[in-house]
Amino acid sequence: MALQTLGIGTTLNDGTGDTLRGGGSKINDNFSEIYTLLGDGEDLSSGISATASVVTLTAPTISGVVGGTQTSATITTLATTTINGTTLNAGTLALAAGSITDSSGAINFGNENITTTGQITVGRIVTTGDTSGNNNFEEDIMLKSGHRIFFEGATEDAYETTLTVTDPTADRTITFPNETGTVLTSGTSDTVDSTMLKSASTLLIVNSSGSTVKTIIGAGS
Repeated sequence: MALQTLGIGTTLNDGTGDTLRGGGSKINDNFSEIYTLLGDGEDLSSGISATASVVTLTAPTISGVVGGTQTSATITTLATTTINGTTLNAGTLALAAGSITDSSGAINFGNENITTTGQITVGRIVTTGDTSGNNNFEEDIMLKSGHRIFFEGATEDAYETTLTVTDPTADRTITFPNETGTVLTSGTSDTVDSTMLKSASTLLIVNSSGSTVKTIIGAGS
């Protein structure tokens, strides 16, 4: 209902204004609308208070669609809350069904632990600290053929050590022994020196049939 203004006439007591009954009816209608919108029709809501610049709602229940743009707000507590919509935007961050994206190209979780019982699929993992896991951690990482693991080392520079595998034609297992030592590679020009042999190590040279043709016992380091 639009505001009903009392007709007071053009000049004092000219008889052109509202009658006493008509004016009272407008007053009643105006107040009735206010009490219905801000109360239950008979009493105003006690949860509304206001100053010249601030309207305060005490424990309000908001229903329907909230329009417009909220430029700033502080919400101290959210209990059970459901937000329905396609995308929730917070700054450059966007939350949508099944995805978290940021137009800056990076999402920082800070110093927090991230736990999932599902599978993590990534293009590349870059760590600045140790990578650790449970006793079955080795079962939780699988690299497809052609993918690699890079070790930066103590100095962050243009050089890394790359760990990769040839495309397997069957299940293969490479076991590192339970000991401290140096892994021998073909980069040693096929030379085994004394630091790579334990004391009284035995080297067997066999022929094509597997028979030993020569036994060499090294003194070790």
